[in-house]
Amino acid sequence: MLPFEDRYTRQRRLPEVGPSGQERLCAARLAIPKHPDVELELDYLARAGVAHVVVDDSAVAPAFPFADWFEHGAALGVARGAWCALRRIKTELASAAARNPNATESL
Repeated sequence: MLPFEDRYTRQRRLPEVGPSGQERLCAARLAIPKHPDVELELDYLARAGVAHVVVDDSAVAPAFPFADWFEHGAALGVARGAWCALRRIKTELASAAARNPNATESL
């Protein structure tokens, strides 16, 4: 890694995230529903920079629309965890942008 880079440099370069989007992710406080692959989702969220996540046992997890595409349980688990995390990230970026219309990044 170069001295001017950090862990989230690539994400900041994405037009969907950008510098202010990464700041919003780092400051986000998320509550996610418990599901069989919640540990994978937590890992993806942590790698995206979300530091404050609470697992809500009473919330209902969203249905994974691509479950039929997978024959093996391990692959299904990884895919479901990644899908849930990316869905949460996209929702967080969109809701933060709606609260702050001066953000320059597009979603």
